[in-house]
Amino acid sequence: MSENYTLNSGITLPIGIKVKVKVKKIADEYYSLTNNKTVVTSGVRTEKNQAVAMYGKLSGGDSLIIYKNQIAAKEIKKAYDDGSAAKKPKNEIIRDIEKRIGSQVKKGIYISKHLKKGAVDIRSRDMSSDEKTKFKRVAKGIAVVVILETTPPHFHLQF
Repeated sequence: MSENYTLNSGITLPIGIKVKVKVKKIADEYYSLTNNKTVVTSGVRTEKNQAVAMYGKLSGGDSLIIYKNQIAAKEIKKAYDDGSAAKKPKNEIIRDIEKRIGSQVKKGIYISKHLKKGAVDIRSRDMSSDEKTKFKRVAKGIAVVVILETTPPHFHLQF
């Protein structure tokens, strides 16, 4: 039997806490309701991957308000704002954000569960409103946290 989900290139699902089993269960239930496969766009992240993702959110106008640890989020936003104000190139700003995330991780502060191998993102940009509702209903029974984010559009699932 083929899987009802696909992983984008380079994506690794977290090991432990049976994340792969849970993602498969969500994908299977969602497929049975919609006939659509689930696309996993992010899983385990390195500090650099997290910096790239946060750069994308910030450059897309996201305020980072969804992050539980607002002190850590503001530190990351400051690295982005300082780099932008100094007209640094994108790769340097990402490196500055990565350094900030790295120093937070050394203190045991994880801005995202992706860094702790407990989160995955699911593409939502091609889902209708009804499909998003169905996905959320299915995922809420399996994931601990289900958040529909807009920049970029995806469901963030924490296990």
